[in-house]
Amino acid sequence: MSDTILLVEDDRTSRRNLAAFLRLTGYKVYEAEDGEIALNLLTSTQFDVVISDLNLPGNFSGIDILNALKSLPHKVDGILITGTGSEDVKSRAKSLGAAYMEKPIQLRELEKTIEQRGRK
Repeated sequence: MSDTILLVEDDRTSRRNLAAFLRLTGYKVYEAEDGEIALNLLTSTQFDVVISDLNLPGNFSGIDILNALKSLPHKVDGILITGTGSEDVKSRAKSLGAAYMEKPIQLRELEKTIEQRGRK
């Protein structure tokens, strides 16, 4: 099991609900409401998985977060979640080595995806 997750979601209710589920499932979860906070956390904390919404407030999108994972000194799996997905976005996420999920997120599907990412 991957132990530490960074959850990047601007919708407070969605973020708290997803984080609560992940904690109940046994993960240590850090939360970020925008890309800037997420990027700062990525420089100070080692994560196993980053789950990021595509559309975030500020200057950084979920794609930017996934790109940043490539420059880290350790491997971090990415999962891009979105309510405004497209085949182009799905393709971009996959080209960055990330899983892609559309909202509404099915919690057991998310858990399964995290577990599969950790087995790579």
